[in-house]
Amino acid sequence: MTKGNFRLRVSIDQSVCVGAGLCVLSASDVFDQRDEDGVVKLLQVYPDEAQYEKVLGASRKCPSRAITVEEVPADEP
Repeated sequence: MTKGNFRLRVSIDQSVCVGAGLCVLSASDVFDQRDEDGVVKLLQVYPDEAQYEKVLGASRKCPSRAITVEEVPADEP
């Protein structure tokens, strides 16, 4: 889904993740954690529009700033 002519693209930096889990609490359809160390796993690079606010909230709450959210053109592969 897109919002206007844009959609959100999510990326993570596992090397800086501290495993706080706030992302999973905010948007469990988009983020998960590895069982062995709690580091974030990305489930959806392009989340549904219904998840946008939750994903943005997860990015803001991340204590290590391991989550990047970008607005990209809707037709970008």
